[in-house]
Amino acid sequence: MKIKDLKIRVVDVPAPGSLDKSPVKPNNSNDLLQQEFDDIQKNKKITTQIVVVTAVSETGLEGHGFGWGTKGGMRLGYTIAEVFRPEIIGVDVDFREQLWQTAHKVDRLGGLASFNSYGPVDVALWDLAAKAANKPLYKFIGAYRNKIRAYASSPFLSSPEEYVELANKAKSEGFTAFKLHPPGEPDLDIECCRAVRQSVGKNMELMIDPVGGAYDHSDALKVGRALESLDFLWFEEPLFDHDIHGLQMLTSKLDIPIVAGEWDSDFFSKVVYLKTNACDVMRADVSWTGGITGTLKTAHLAESFGMNCELHMTVLSLMDIANLHVGLSIKNCRYIELPYPDGATFGITNPIKPNKEGYIEAPTMPGLGAVLNNAEIEENTVIEL
Repeated sequence: MKIKDLKIRVVDVPAPGSLDKSPVKPNNSNDLLQQEFDDIQKNKKITTQIVVVTAVSETGLEGHGFGWGTKGGMRLGYTIAEVFRPEIIGVDVDFREQLWQTAHKVDRLGGLASFNSYGPVDVALWDLAAKAANKPLYKFIGAYRNKIRAYASSPFLSSPEEYVELANKAKSEGFTAFKLHPPGEPDLDIECCRAVRQSVGKNMELMIDPVGGAYDHSDALKVGRALESLDFLWFEEPLFDHDIHGLQMLTSKLDIPIVAGEWDSDFFSKVVYLKTNACDVMRADVSWTGGITGTLKTAHLAESFGMNCELHMTVLSLMDIANLHVGLSIKNCRYIELPYPDGATFGITNPIKPNKEGYIEAPTMPGLGAVLNNAEIEENTVIEL
C-alpha cells in the first residue's frame, strides 16, 4: 500500500493546557520572560501551535501524527514539507524502517531538521499501517500487556503548598504516582518534595524533574541525597543531557536512579549514556525520538542493558496515545507520563485518561484508536502546506 500524499497543516491551540504552553518558569528573573509567562497564564494570546500530519494511502486510508509547535509550528511544518515529504510519496507504508533510515540520511545531507520533526511523520505511517491491518497499534507492533500505570506530571509551580494541593488532587483521581517539575532552586525544591511526601504518604510514588539547567553539580548532589531520604522513585534530568561527566558523577554517588536522555533525543546518542553509566533509566518518546520506530529502538537497546526506558510525555493528545501503544508493547517501562492537571486534549475527541486504579487501558480501535476532532482542527488551521 503506497503513500499517495503527506498532508501538513499548522493549527493554533486556542486554549492550551498548563504544560502545552511555552515552557517558561514562573518567577523568572528576566522581566520580559515573566511578562510572557503571565500573558500566557491569562490566556491573552496564542503561543501554542501543533502541526497535523496526515499520511494518505492510494486507497484513501489515512494515518495521523501531531508535531510539537509550542514556540511556533511554521518552521516545523515547512521542515516536514521540504525535507521529509519528498522522500515519503510513492513509498510502500510497510517500508517504515527504510523511510526512518532515509530520514536520517536526508537530514545529514542538508536537511538539518529539529529532532521533533520526523516523529509525527513516523507515527502517521504506523497509524496507517495498523489501520490497514485492522489491528490496534500495540497489537500490530506486538503486545506485551493491555494496561499500564500513569503518573501525573505537574507544571512549574512556586510553593510547597501548590505542589501539595496538586499531588493530593491527583491522588484523589486515582493516580498512584506524581512527578514534580520544581521551581529550580535547590533548597526550595527539597522543601517542596518534603512537603508532598509528608502529605501524600508512603504509598504514592514520587519523582522530580528540574529540567536540566536548574542545578550545578553540587546542587544536584544535594538534592539527590534529600530525595533518597524521602524515598523518591527517580531523579530526572538533574543536569543537562550533554553533561555526561556530571551525570556519571551522580549515578556513581547516588542510590536514587538518575533518568536522562530526553533532550539528547536522537536514538544514536542513547548508547553514550549506556556505555558510560551516565544514567540508570533511559528516556524517549514518539515525538522527540524519531517516532514509534526510534522509540522502539531505544527501548530495546535499553532492555539489552537491563535498563528501563520510561516514556516522556509529548504534550500532544494524539502522540500521547502513540506513546501509550509503545508502552503496551514493551516490557521495560513502568509508566505513561500525563500532563496534569489539564492534560493534552486538543485535536482529538478521546484523549487518554487513567481509570480509578491509576491504569490506562489499551485502545481497542484499529491504528492509534484516536478520533480526530476535525471541526476543531479545521476551525483553528493557520495554513495548509
